[in-house]
Amino acid sequence: IRIAALNASSTVEDDHEGSFKSHKTQTKEAQEAEAFALYHKALDLQKHDRFEESAKAYHELLEARLLREAVSSGDEKEGLKHPGLMLKYSTYKNLAQLAAQREDLETAMEFYLEAVMLDSTDVNLWYKIGHVALRLIRVPLARHAFEEGLRCNPDHWPCLD
Repeated sequence: IRIAALNASSTVEDDHEGSFKSHKTQTKEAQEAEAFALYHKALDLQKHDRFEESAKAYHELLEARLLREAVSSGDEKEGLKHPGLMLKYSTYKNLAQLAAQREDLETAMEFYLEAVMLDSTDVNLWYKIGHVALRLIRVPLARHAFEEGLRCNPDHWPCLD
């Protein structure tokens, strides 16, 4: 136990120890800012047709602590309120889109399914799953995806078609 006067200046050792602790534990806000910065970097790379670098940035983002710790509650009414869940969902969708552009349909399907496990209320996501499933000749999965899309929005004409 150390006892010191309240108005005494801190020692060099205390400063070093305090800075070590601040580097060791990062606040939620700092984690969010770092993750969003990496996400925007990946989006920018994707926008400029630098697909490999963009995919690498998305994979790096999935390894971020904020996203690793983000777990879905399973309550569809709650939605994706946690910033980590929103980023994870968007990252999976973008990785799926990149894979589909490369004609790597198996990988695209994996990423789309990861995204739909986080949020099953997006009619466009169900449509994309159905479309990729048709291209992979997985008719039962395509049918299920289009039906789920219609549960989200009964008037979505691409799913109806």
